[in-house]
Amino acid sequence: MNIRSYTLWVPCVVTNSTQMSLSVNHKRIGLYYLLNALLLGLSGSYLSYIIRIELDTSGNRLILQDNLNFYNLISTLHGLLMIFFLVIPGLFGGLGNIYYIMLLGSSEVSFPRVNNIAVLAISLSY
Repeated sequence: MNIRSYTLWVPCVVTNSTQMSLSVNHKRIGLYYLLNALLLGLSGSYLSYIIRIELDTSGNRLILQDNLNFYNLISTLHGLLMIFFLVIPGLFGGLGNIYYIMLLGSSEVSFPRVNNIAVLAISLSY
């Protein structure tokens, strides 16, 4: 028996962009989903940090009085980033690609290239 057939995590070293765009391995695609969710979640966390600083400083305002619509924009953008770019790609895309295929006992997903195009579309849609 080959020990590599039982390993869960494959090495995710991208040597060039064609390796990422042509991958059909569901574990590697799941890791790309998780990497995208991590990076875009950091930008949503940064917006949360700006909101917390604005609420914490009562007299000294981070956002000027002339531009109070910016606070509404930040809170809306924070919610959209955290839901559509962190939770959905991380849970359904990342963990679903890694664990759900193994739960079903199949060797590969049905349409792996479409799945890979969806990973690349997440990065482009940001």
